[in-house]
Amino acid sequence: MRRLTATLMTLVSTAAVVGTTLVAPTVAVAADTWRTHDKNCKTINDINAQPLGSVCAEVQKRVTASGAVNGYRGRVTVDPTDGNWLKPTTYAWSTSGGLGEVCGGGCPQQTTAWSSPWTSVKTVPGSYAVRGESSGGNFDVSASWSDWFQLAEKCATYSGAGEVCVRRHERTHRGILQERGQIAVHPAKSKWIEPRTVRVGTVNDGTTSATSRDLCDPSCTRRSANWSATVSRTLVGPSGTFEGFASASFALPSGTVKTLKASYS
Repeated sequence: MRRLTATLMTLVSTAAVVGTTLVAPTVAVAADTWRTHDKNCKTINDINAQPLGSVCAEVQKRVTASGAVNGYRGRVTVDPTDGNWLKPTTYAWSTSGGLGEVCGGGCPQQTTAWSSPWTSVKTVPGSYAVRGESSGGNFDVSASWSDWFQLAEKCATYSGAGEVCVRRHERTHRGILQERGQIAVHPAKSKWIEPRTVRVGTVNDGTTSATSRDLCDPSCTRRSANWSATVSRTLVGPSGTFEGFASASFALPSGTVKTLKASYS
């Protein structure tokens, strides 16, 4: 009898489940959030070095719940000093090209603290530049930066050592062009490569200007696993005849010291 009762209860329970639609609990989806990416403020002075107020270029990044960035937007804020005015006019993104109006139809002269609307969302990072007028002249303020873009690469494989690559990159940082040199070593199994220097620079009309980083400070290190290092600076040029380059020196197990260079013109 007990077995029969238990069987009947199981059948009733199964029937109840079959006749019922099970609804999964609603999963909350975290919304993307806007966070500060970069803000650069500049005091605007007249020809007598008297402050007319401050202008800030501000860029935010849109971050997903997983931490990925999927958008950027920019705006300008102004804060004039008493008796003066500031008037933003146009803005530009280094990755887009072209100018946009800060205010459709033109902004009025701002005599008190004021913030513009946010720009449309950009999907790639770039330098955001704002231009305008003041009671004492024009102004130009930039914030944010673009990704590093590779413009030149040179790789070489050495028997008994492995591969070495030298790369040249450039980007815009707050409206200023920058250049970067990189060395990347990929030693063969049970072998090593000893990076010594990495250099980046330009040749403008026959004159070389460069910055180097000593990779043996405080001592040289033999790398037996993949490894890289960089050096960067503000880009000088271009002029009439221009070459941008990156170079590196390194030692091999054979005792030979090599130099590798990547460039474009």
